[in-house]
Amino acid sequence: MIDIQGTTTFAALYAAAARHALEAERNTAADGGVAPLHASSNAAFLSRVCGELMAGRTPLVLPSRIPQSAADEAAEAVRRTRLSCRPWKAMLTVLHGKQVAVVTHGESPGASRKAHALGMARGGRILLAAPLHLNGPFEFALRQLLLGGTLVLLPKFSADRWARAIQMARPDWAFLVPTQLRQVWDSAGDAAATEICAPLRHLVHSSEPCPPALGERLAAALGPRLLEYYGTTLYDGTLTRHDAVGGVPIPGAELRVVDRHGWPVAQGTTGQLEGRSRCGLVNHPAGETCHSSHTWQGVGDTGRRLPGGHLQVTGTDVEGRVIVAGVKVSPDDTRRALLDHPSVTACTVTVRPHERFGSVLAAVVETVNPELTTPVLRSWCAQRLTSPQRPHALEVRPCLPDPKRESHA
Repeated sequence: MIDIQGTTTFAALYAAAARHALEAERNTAADGGVAPLHASSNAAFLSRVCGELMAGRTPLVLPSRIPQSAADEAAEAVRRTRLSCRPWKAMLTVLHGKQVAVVTHGESPGASRKAHALGMARGGRILLAAPLHLNGPFEFALRQLLLGGTLVLLPKFSADRWARAIQMARPDWAFLVPTQLRQVWDSAGDAAATEICAPLRHLVHSSEPCPPALGERLAAALGPRLLEYYGTTLYDGTLTRHDAVGGVPIPGAELRVVDRHGWPVAQGTTGQLEGRSRCGLVNHPAGETCHSSHTWQGVGDTGRRLPGGHLQVTGTDVEGRVIVAGVKVSPDDTRRALLDHPSVTACTVTVRPHERFGSVLAAVVETVNPELTTPVLRSWCAQRLTSPQRPHALEVRPCLPDPKRESHA
């Protein structure tokens, strides 16, 4: 594994994981076998994850900035889940407008099915430049690590850093979200970006729909090396080649399109997407009754079935959820974090379109404290929210006393 600290061999990683496993086993009686881990893009974090798995425990992967109350609530929900199944990971996602933990059990993370389906190879070398508290990047990292080969992690993305990593590490597989891809192509230019990506056998993008204009630029540069993956924290999805209208479900996954009553719709009809796994890989919200691999689940995305078994995603706009720079966030989480400030009396959070990030959050807060300024609130948010959750635009308004309330007083 290659990170900002240098190179860690598999033997060194295994030894660190084994040491952590011994310590983890001693904690099981006290914490119920659930290990909240704040994600970071380095070998130390993944060795802790592997140590927890070696000890038969469940890693609960959290962002580096999360209120302790939210972390405790998620951990307790995962502990309750262990009464009915043995999850090997738990991640946070947004469902029905609220951030919740989703657990995964069944198929081992060491199984090669999904890694091979996404184009990873035994002995390959992959580059990840997205936070590992997100389900996709975390799974890609863990699956490639257990498949064998080299994992290259960037702690922070920029177009220049990513280009240098390609040049120095020479990966054959890389993952980015469309927002990051736009930065690479706009920063370097189409011809230079094409040259930068020369070592790649596959460049996979996911997490949000790719804007058509950007997709055309990528396809012109990469051709069949460009792949688009669609999936959710609840179920595996499809893989779309650069010249295909829709994607084909990856091996082991089933997807269907249903109406509002849950009945499958005719080919070509738009409806809600649902998925399930035929291979025993099962995901469901923590604390709920353990589902089986036969249970269909949806997150609100829409799509349609096409000839040949292909599936086209038509929409990811879901009430209570917004995708900011490829990351699903709940505006209500941002609103609650702002309202937690003792000087904030009222708050509204709205969604605005953004050329670079797709969408961003904007917040207006009211306060009776004249010393509460925008910089103070931004610092407050930085300690409690991930970057996509923070308001891109933030306005502080004085809350004038209510004359009627004063007269009654």
